Amino acid sequence: MSSVLIKIKEMETQLTKAEVEIAKYILSNPNEIMRLNANDIANITGSSQATIVRFSKKLGYSGFSDFKIALTSDMGKVENSNINIIHEEIKINDSTALIGQKIIFKNKKTIDDTYKVIDFDELDKAVELLDESKRIFIIASGYSGITARDFQYKLLELGKAAIYENDTHIQFSNISTLTKGDLVFVISHSGKSSDVYSLLKAVKKREIKIITLTQFSPNPVKDLGDVKLSTVVEKNSFRSTALSSRIAQMTVIDIIYVKLIQKNKKLAEKYIGDAIEMVKEIKMK
Repeated sequence: MSSVLIKIKEMETQLTKAEVEIAKYILSNPNEIMRLNANDIANITGSSQATIVRFSKKLGYSGFSDFKIALTSDMGKVENSNINIIHEEIKINDSTALIGQKIIFKNKKTIDDTYKVIDFDELDKAVELLDESKRIFIIASGYSGITARDFQYKLLELGKAAIYENDTHIQFSNISTLTKGDLVFVISHSGKSSDVYSLLKAVKKREIKIITLTQFSPNPVKDLGDVKLSTVVEKNSFRSTALSSRIAQMTVIDIIYVKLIQKNKKLAEKYIGDAIEMVKEIKMK
């Protein structure tokens, strides 16, 4: 799916009733949009040209023309796929092999779609802040805590002072020690966790830089970020989005990890090499 269509799907909950009708038409007829103007789409969806323009701007484009150029460009890059199972959700009577096939496809699709919405300029800014920071405080809750712990270990492996606690009270205590040169990295798929939001408001008062990693669509946590990173998640009514959100988050974290190694290759190789040697010493012969 094109990145423009992914944006529309991710933004569905943020759209007005009229905009939802526009979104439905575009998602169902993406190739038709290339030959239509704003007035045509307004007539088809029972809206107005002004609504079409507002819809385009809500997605981050300057207007309908900009939106149409982006969609046309994207559609030209989309390759046809021979896989047919894919839009089926997992059913209660599916075989283990079919469940495996569907989950693996959806996880791969989550990674592909996340790549399409990553703002690599923002990601480079995040890497710069992480590289320059004295201490890195990671904030997360729920299943995002799994990603947070993984990120902490990766940063520690690179010699960075990374701190993560999954208890909210301890996280508040940690925030009280923030000083100039420290950084906060928050991981929250929904961006709507009240605990995480409260922690970030406390961080904001201390004028500390914040990097957010949340879903693509607008959310309160993202609004507080100085650098905003995004993921997408394949929605499925059979299982929690926790599985695919973790896959998407860890993909972004892995990109950051490799970029940090790239920036300090010799030092990273030393830290990682020393860790490997220490682990070898405790392994059974």
